[in-house]
Amino acid sequence: MKNFTKPELIDKNEGYFFKVKDGLRLFIYDYRPKENYNSTIFIISGITGINHNNEKDIIELLSDNKNRVVVIHPRGTGYSEGRRGDISNFKSFINDYSEIITNDRDYCSKEHKVFLFGHSMSTSVLLAVADNLSNLSGAILVNPPYIQKAAKGMTPGFGQYIKYALYFIFAKHNPVVNMAGTPSKIENDEDRKESELRVNDPLLVKYFSMYYMNESRKLINSMLDYCRKADYPLLLVYGMKDNIVDKKGCDLIYENWKHSNKQYLLIENGSHGKSTLLQAKEKIINWIKNN
Repeated sequence: MKNFTKPELIDKNEGYFFKVKDGLRLFIYDYRPKENYNSTIFIISGITGINHNNEKDIIELLSDNKNRVVVIHPRGTGYSEGRRGDISNFKSFINDYSEIITNDRDYCSKEHKVFLFGHSMSTSVLLAVADNLSNLSGAILVNPPYIQKAAKGMTPGFGQYIKYALYFIFAKHNPVVNMAGTPSKIENDEDRKESELRVNDPLLVKYFSMYYMNESRKLINSMLDYCRKADYPLLLVYGMKDNIVDKKGCDLIYENWKHSNKQYLLIENGSHGKSTLLQAKEKIINWIKNN
């Protein structure tokens, strides 16, 4: 139950660091088209973090050579500083995003449209971050996990739940929960391959404390509360072959969304992973362009 140590940034031109209020340096990858761009899209990731190099297909999809795409490595993940797998105050995780975005030139100048993009668990983070912002052109939520299914390779067994309960009581800040699951048991071929690539990625975090997991669950449970306050356009995308996220939760998110400008895309052969995004590419690009 040991996480990788923070990798060192070898290519100094790959990105830059932003120092947040408590002094931690967080890494930012900033992808810009060669010519002038129309919009800035912030990719919000969950507590496991993101490897921007392995997500170039998604970054290029969102950019479409017309948009700037910003990827933030959350504290304790990737090239950013902070303890791996635990945090003293979960609010810091949300506030980091809010601080970076509100200090961004495009957000401050309002010269470009600003969107937030989230997939799976990161959609709950996105909603909390957006609640701190006032200058948003819209949000893209892909397979938000408000209601989840029992999924092979991802759902803990009875013995693990007992173990986690004991850790929560006696050592709630010790990383113990394997968020990577067991990739070999994942039924969908594409999702399994994606999970296998992620499981040994040094930029991602695998084990998390019960404190971190409990706070993350609270955040997911509060998604509808944020939706009822969400006064910005929504593009909700759901893959009908998602074995992790239940469509009923996505329906509730759409129904409770405050802003009247909202669109719900159902991708017939989309799974939980990238296949849903790739199949929805043209509709996502058109939505960004028209909002």
